[in-house]
Amino acid sequence: MSSDARLIVLACALAAGACADFSRGEPSPAKDAGGTPSEGGADAGGDGGAALSFATDVYPLLVPTCQMCHAPGQMAGDTQLLFTGTAATDYATVLMFVDTSAPAGSRLLAKMSGNGHQGGTVYASGSPEYETVLHWIQQGAPQ
Repeated sequence: MSSDARLIVLACALAAGACADFSRGEPSPAKDAGGTPSEGGADAGGDGGAALSFATDVYPLLVPTCQMCHAPGQMAGDTQLLFTGTAATDYATVLMFVDTSAPAGSRLLAKMSGNGHQGGTVYASGSPEYETVLHWIQQGAPQ
């Protein structure tokens, strides 16, 4: 392989990993069974716990971790998931990645946990943040 080809491969590899925010550190610890609904605790799900909303419980988790890449002109600006910075507008976009008939299989959760996401793991499966989003979807993904 020529040195030019090696440089191109290296540049592509670096660009693919650039969306990951490695400054987030270690994944969040596993949820505490006694947590509050907005913290993703056991009572937050569709099992009768307090209702979650996109604007107050889910959106604040997505914007600081996703919008830096998933916005027009950014690294993931050519994807379907683009944030505008307005919860009401971004709700419809996020819903394209949600499956309320099979919440755990939602594309949003897969991407957040690093499956098929060039930016790596945003929230590990089982983390309080992941569980909050899962419970929101289980509740029908209310706005």
